[in-house]
Amino acid sequence: MVKNPKIRNLICLVAMMSCMLSCNHGALVDEFRPVPNQAWNYAFTPEFKVEVKDNTIPYRLKVNVRLTSEYRYANLFVLVHQRSAKHKPSSKRIELQVADKDGRWLGKGIGSLYSYQIAYNTNYHFPDTGTYYFKIEQNMRDSPLKGVSDVGICVLPESVAK
Repeated sequence: MVKNPKIRNLICLVAMMSCMLSCNHGALVDEFRPVPNQAWNYAFTPEFKVEVKDNTIPYRLKVNVRLTSEYRYANLFVLVHQRSAKHKPSSKRIELQVADKDGRWLGKGIGSLYSYQIAYNTNYHFPDTGTYYFKIEQNMRDSPLKGVSDVGICVLPESVAK
């Protein structure tokens, strides 16, 4: 049993990342970005680049998030901004349910780190091929929002998601 919490969290993080990457072969992108000091400030809006080569197939769009036990809410509101060179930018506000009504975490976790991959758009068809950019912005009242370790996105074909 590893007693040092930093080493235990690192081991858990590596194990969860390996599992998530192995589960999503075929994803266009499946990334996380670390939140500075595990405190998500309004100014921190990580951007993700997605290359779409086939817009005829449906995709599943997901928000990736890792929370520590210091996160004090049962949900997390985010704004997902999408843009491309050919189309008007769009934004979508999403509520991510991270705990049940009794306060139990709904994500996968070991120790004090919980990982989520929550779909916010299914059977989505990109309007065109090309490069798309996604930005994720926290949309809660607290800034900084403590207990958020990493945020990201996953874009994968529906056929892989099932």
